[in-house]
Amino acid sequence: MNLAEGVDNFYWLDEIQPSDREVVGEQAFYLSHLLRQGHPILPGFVVTAQLFWEFLQTIDWLEPLFVDLPQSSLYFDVNQPRQLQAIAQHLCQQLIDTPLPESWVQQIQAYINPLNTPALIFYPSLSIPHQSPISGLLESVICWGDAEAALLGLKQAYCEFFRARSLLYWQRCGLRLQDLQPTVLVQPLQSAIASGLVQIQPDAWEIHSTWGLEFSLLWGENYPDLYRIEPQTARIEYQHLGSKTIVYDLKSSPQQPTQYPIPQKQFGTGVTQLPIYATLVSEQQPEFSLTPKQLQQLIERTQQVINDLPVITQFHWGLFQSSQNPEPQLYLAGVGSPEIRLLSHPLNSESTSERQPRFQGLAVASGQCNGTAYILTTPDSIPSQLPDNTVLVVPTITWDYLPLLRQCVGIVAEQGGMTSHGAIVARELGIPAVCGIVNATVQIKTGESVFVDGKRGEVYFMEQDHSVNEGLSEQSLQQQHFFETHFIPNATPLMVNISQSSSIHRLHSLPIDGVGLLRSELMAIEVLEFPQHSPVSEGIRSKFYNYSRWIEPEHQPAFIQRMVEPLNQLAIILSSRPLYYRALDLRESGKEEGNFPVSNSPSLERLALFDLELKILLQLYESGYQNIYLILPFIRCVEEFLIYRYRIESSGLSHYPQFQVWIMAEVPSLLFSLPDYVKAGVQGISIGTNDLTQLLFGIDRNQIHSSPDNQIEYERHPALKKAIKQFIKKARKAKIPCSICGDAPALYPELIEDLVRWGITSISVNLDVVESTHTAITKSEKRILLKAARQQI
Repeated sequence: MNLAEGVDNFYWLDEIQPSDREVVGEQAFYLSHLLRQGHPILPGFVVTAQLFWEFLQTIDWLEPLFVDLPQSSLYFDVNQPRQLQAIAQHLCQQLIDTPLPESWVQQIQAYINPLNTPALIFYPSLSIPHQSPISGLLESVICWGDAEAALLGLKQAYCEFFRARSLLYWQRCGLRLQDLQPTVLVQPLQSAIASGLVQIQPDAWEIHSTWGLEFSLLWGENYPDLYRIEPQTARIEYQHLGSKTIVYDLKSSPQQPTQYPIPQKQFGTGVTQLPIYATLVSEQQPEFSLTPKQLQQLIERTQQVINDLPVITQFHWGLFQSSQNPEPQLYLAGVGSPEIRLLSHPLNSESTSERQPRFQGLAVASGQCNGTAYILTTPDSIPSQLPDNTVLVVPTITWDYLPLLRQCVGIVAEQGGMTSHGAIVARELGIPAVCGIVNATVQIKTGESVFVDGKRGEVYFMEQDHSVNEGLSEQSLQQQHFFETHFIPNATPLMVNISQSSSIHRLHSLPIDGVGLLRSELMAIEVLEFPQHSPVSEGIRSKFYNYSRWIEPEHQPAFIQRMVEPLNQLAIILSSRPLYYRALDLRESGKEEGNFPVSNSPSLERLALFDLELKILLQLYESGYQNIYLILPFIRCVEEFLIYRYRIESSGLSHYPQFQVWIMAEVPSLLFSLPDYVKAGVQGISIGTNDLTQLLFGIDRNQIHSSPDNQIEYERHPALKKAIKQFIKKARKAKIPCSICGDAPALYPELIEDLVRWGITSISVNLDVVESTHTAITKSEKRILLKAARQQI
């Protein structure tokens, strides 16, 4: 659409909707979300990529190299820095020299006027989530607030995408120029008493602060005051007075001189034309830039930001004085999301190849760790808190122990298989785990130092004074390498399975096509057992999987709220990509005392809990997150599906045309009645190979590959492959999508080529195997295409 035909090129921050994420970019999207949650955000608007590309088309390029822009890419020798600098200089100069069409000028001015500010700041960014990180690559642009200066400022912000460093980065990452989606966030620039950055990590928050505007920190001229905060208690662990000799502030007029030279950062504007000035100070140097009260306000705000947007890893802030309020007001500025870097060295542990393992078991979650053994033989003795650096040793990893997994560095179990829920959660959390060690709870004593090798399935006794190895598990290293690599999307969509709300932030940079399976019952254990709010009651807290208590009227609002919060964050990260929410699958917990009885049809209690889940999904849909679909687990017959369908229709979700209802293809009888399910309203199926395997072969999923001596590989058995093929074939005939979300494709990558050939709609795997699965899909698709091409010869 041409700019003159509408105003879709501009979005006020308070008008941005969840569906606008790819249009406005990550920066503005997150600020808008925080604004809706009530956080103090300076007003502003976004100029979308539509205007950027239309502007490039109006430029009469003088250099032959640029004539075909923006349809073509730029070609240059990365080993010729002078050539690269010259190309960037020519591009930026023509951007500055080309006037914006008058009709555009009027509309831009109409957005600038309401800001009523003497100066503006422009934040260039890219609306390309799930690509390579660009933090620090694009610098902000500042200017006076009049129309002429603002239009120049916008073009200078556009120049940031064509600076030499940017052009080199696009080429290194394999990003074509025409595929970029440049956006610019425009906000007022105000005088600040203090400003800085908050960096958020799981083990600590670090606050950086300086006097005045933040430019002295961004440009490396000051060393900030540092405050280290302990996240659990919000206690100040450490504070250090910085060196803050340079203070930036807003000029009172364009003629005001600066006492200290300002670095030349903006293309096309001399430093004397900037709306800021710098002074050297000495009297404020011995003082912290934040008072204790202001520091406490910032700490509390940080906690609120984390609660409302856990994906954020840093944000900029400023303390501003307004005429309407005698107290300085804290405002949030730019925000940042996860960027993972590749470590240059692996886990620096004593070589395991030089000694014999004390115990040999089944490797169910990769990684290595040292720790102190803690033996638990019965769920009745589960502590509320494990000691630091604990290796948990248990008979089997049941639901009872799942909340403890986030407190330990490794797990050893006497029983359990690759597809047990405990193994799945351990792999997702990146915790080394070994199962199938006979009498482990007897042979290992509490307090003994052990080394767990989750790749080889080996456990060793260590010297008591052996230091804990520092480093990351193999899985973490693999994923970090994955983030550093540019991937071209495959034709077969790759999705991810998750079960923990603490894993949500890891999805931000993954080049996935959505969440193919959200195991709600495992996520519920996490959010209900360890909420950020106080427990509803001791009775519920003591038996977190006792869902029958949550359907009581006085507990329902808390249940809905705690489930909505992580799903809301997940929907924000995924944007328009699909999220398949699997309804609570309580078959394993149904064996425990206090839960719903096992029956051949849904009990009234189960249906009451299902109604609560529908309220959760409806609340998300009403909030604008309409990319969430429902999967029903373990449906045994059409009649059972119709019971759930009736309640779905009564909930109001069916009024949304985007809403879909799928079922898990895990009960073998579904093979013979899929057309009947489709007639009854099923809109898609997801093959759950973990449960399908146990039902097809009559085995317990927790015992599949439960020991290294088990030679039967059920997931690659011809009978299972035939069943999967039939599901895909019948789904295609019924014209509904068919996904696969079990562990079979990850355990046996050779199965992926069969899946692609048979016509699988998407493949969803656990977080720890995203890279290997992506590679396997790529190779499979190439082999299939090559074979087809050869047959044409």
